[in-house]
Parts: sequence; structure tokens; C-alpha cells
Amino acid sequence: MKPQRNYITSFSNPKVKWVSGLKEKRNRDEEKKFFIEGYREIKKAITGNQSSPIPCLPVNITSLFISPECFLGENEESLINSLRCPIYELPRKIFEKISYRDRPDGLIAVAETPSATVPWKEMKGIDINPILIIEGVEKPGNLGTILRTAEGAGVGLVIVTDPRIDLFNPNVVRASTGTIFTLPVYIGDLGEVLSEFQKRGYKRYAVTPEGKTLYSSIDMNAKSVFLFGSEQYGLSPLAKELADSTLYLPMLGEADSLNLAMSCGIVLYESIRQRSK
Repeated sequence: MKPQRNYITSFSNPKVKWVSGLKEKRNRDEEKKFFIEGYREIKKAITGNQSSPIPCLPVNITSLFISPECFLGENEESLINSLRCPIYELPRKIFEKISYRDRPDGLIAVAETPSATVPWKEMKGIDINPILIIEGVEKPGNLGTILRTAEGAGVGLVIVTDPRIDLFNPNVVRASTGTIFTLPVYIGDLGEVLSEFQKRGYKRYAVTPEGKTLYSSIDMNAKSVFLFGSEQYGLSPLAKELADSTLYLPMLGEADSLNLAMSCGIVLYESIRQRSK
């Protein structure tokens, strides 16, 4: 049975203002909801990653806003019919107002904001490698790109410590192309997180321009946690102090560091290279 659709034809409809307001963090915090835009992103939010030994963030979609005039493919109706939540259909002009994108594809889901606390109890006895920790990330697009890269590189878990952004910012979801829902991603306290992984037998590597060891010279087949810092300030003194070793990426030109997401990609794909031998 197809879900019933509610039609919105006016810009002044309260639902238009409400869903558009979820672009702002204060409204997401107040409503305890966030929005997921795009067919690919919503599909990943629904399916998650059933093969991951660590649970991904649970997503409970509470409403869906659609505009068939914006659809780009042939699978949108199947996705819509798979959901059991209120459906609101809007004309293109109104949908473009609530969209976060320049070229919307006609689908925005609103979901309850899940708890992102690290599920330590559910991780007992789990042996995954590598693990990525991002400290104090400041740019939503960078975090989203890092998550997309991490999933592609086979990272088993990402923990964001002391974030200066909202994990559920629409730009994080967009830049990650929905991998925030298919890769275990959590928020934790840096000291607690590093202590836990030390107990579990992981080597903790801080990647920093002041590092002492070339990143590619370590054995990444061993259980490894890689730490990266914020775009502006890098890793905190505490992160470097608690790490077992500090790693650096060679810089041969005038620039003293690389973009955060690019640095993550270089190290994580070296991990793939070593593990695939």
C-alpha cells in the first residue's frame, strides 16, 4: 500500500519554514532532528551497513519531502513507497527553497538525531584495523570527505573528538555521500578514546607536520589508530603526548602542510597498500 501524500502549495506553509530551519544547528538541537537530502544519501540511511561488526548510527526517518519535478532517475518512487512516514509533495519552486543544494534531486528526509556516543560495550572483543580519530575538525565539507575516504580505504571506525561542528550538519551528510550512515561514526572524549584503544592493544599514531617518523615506514598491518587534528590548529598537545608515535608526510615545496582530508587519504590508502600485500 502506497503511503498517503500531503500536498504543499504555498511558501507560507509552516512545514516549509520548519524543514528549512533544520539547516541551522540551533533548530536541529531544539527539534532533535536533522535532514538528509538526496536519493543516494537517504537510501544509505535506510539500509546502513549490515556487515559492519560495529553498529552504524541508527536512523529513524520521521517524514519525507518530495518534488517529482526534480527527480533525476526512475527509482525515486520505489524509495518513497518503502518508507512508512508522512510524505509531503511540493512543487519545484517551493522545494528549492527548503533544499540545501543548488540542484536538488527532489528528496529530503527528516530523521531523529541519534546518539553518537561510542558504544564501547558493543565493541568488546572486536578486532578491526585501521581506526581513524579526527580531533577538533572545523569544516563540515572536510569531515564529509574524510568519511567518504575512510570508507573507501576500509576503515572500521571513525571517532570525532572535540568537534567544532555538528556531526549532522547537512554539508557533512552531503560531502560524505551518505557514508556517515554506512561507516561507524561516533563522537568521544580524546583522553578516554585513546586510553580505550591502548587497553585493546592498538598502536596510536599522531599525524602531524612535526612528526618524527615517515608515515609509510611503520607497519600498518598491526592494529593501528591514526589521529589527525583540525584544519587550523592541528593536533592538540594532549593528542601528541598520548600517542605512541608521531608521523609526518614529506613536504618538498613551500607549503608546510596538506589539506586535512587529503592527508587522511594518503595515510589511509598507504594502509590499504600494506594490508593488501
